[in-house]
Amino acid sequence: MRRATVALAAWLSVAAGCAGTDPSPQKLYQAFCARCHGKSGEGDGKSLQLYPGLDLRRSPMIRSGDREAVRRRIAEGEGPMPGFIHRLSPAQIEALVELSLRFSSQDPATIP
Repeated sequence: MRRATVALAAWLSVAAGCAGTDPSPQKLYQAFCARCHGKSGEGDGKSLQLYPGLDLRRSPMIRSGDREAVRRRIAEGEGPMPGFIHRLSPAQIEALVELSLRFSSQDPATIP
């Protein structure tokens, strides 16, 4: 039984790494980012007072469209934000960069 479990785990690991099986950027965001950055990039209300940068819609880095800075922050983390370089593939990180930069398209005048 243990051997079958190990074999299944190995197979799932290989299958998850195959091209085309990566979750959508939205699912990645929900799994790795939404807990702190909120469902729509607005930030977690409880933590915004301590860390206003959690609101991606108002983030200067996001608003400036600095892809490299956003990529580096996701990969390496900073402050309370963990780095995800060991948990996400480069393609997954790039998908999160692209999704994160979309938050900058929201008109800041309409953001509560």
